[in-house]
Amino acid sequence: MLGGLCYIFPHMRGLYLCLGACAALSACSQQEGCATYREHDRPLIAHAGGGLPDGLYTNSRAAMDLAVQNGFTLIELDFMERDGALLIGHDEDRISELTLEELFAWLEENPDVRIVTDIKTGNNGLRFLAPHADRFIPQIYYPHEYGTVRGLGFDDIIFTAYGAWSNDWIAKVNKLDLFAVTMPLRWVHVAPRVDHQVYLHTFNRPMGSLGLYTDCLIPEQTS
Repeated sequence: MLGGLCYIFPHMRGLYLCLGACAALSACSQQEGCATYREHDRPLIAHAGGGLPDGLYTNSRAAMDLAVQNGFTLIELDFMERDGALLIGHDEDRISELTLEELFAWLEENPDVRIVTDIKTGNNGLRFLAPHADRFIPQIYYPHEYGTVRGLGFDDIIFTAYGAWSNDWIAKVNKLDLFAVTMPLRWVHVAPRVDHQVYLHTFNRPMGSLGLYTDCLIPEQTS
């Protein structure tokens, strides 16, 4: 680590990570909304629908509409299963007004977008999304979930390491055909050992050469 601020990975050409003061927090997204939107040239996934000027974690249609306007094609949403239904929302206090049927209709209106899932109550809830499997990229939380999720018809899968506390997952996920691996900052030192596209979560300022889940960064505009 250089000057306490930058990780350099000598065995992966061009891979680096520079950390600002907010990086001591795993999220760097503790503000109440996005005062500005800053372009970034790394792969990006809009977090919890994408940030609004007046709110984060909304998982709302308004957030997704703005994310699409800002150039996103990958949008992460939070889900919860309750009383035999799959709801959209980060937790019981933040349930979105967006219903699953409305989400499916929105995806029909936005054919270039896919949804990355974070199902807080476990991936049994993916059965509700399986009829539209081509529009979703599930996150799995344990390597052993991979076969079951593929069996539901999902071709692209992300492994998320945020619940891992030992590094035995690395060798296991390197054997899987994954879309990507996402990890919190505490795992960034093992990124060079991962044989997949790596995303960090969740950051609202450019953080070097890795992909990011973000509220307030937006894809670099090419035209």
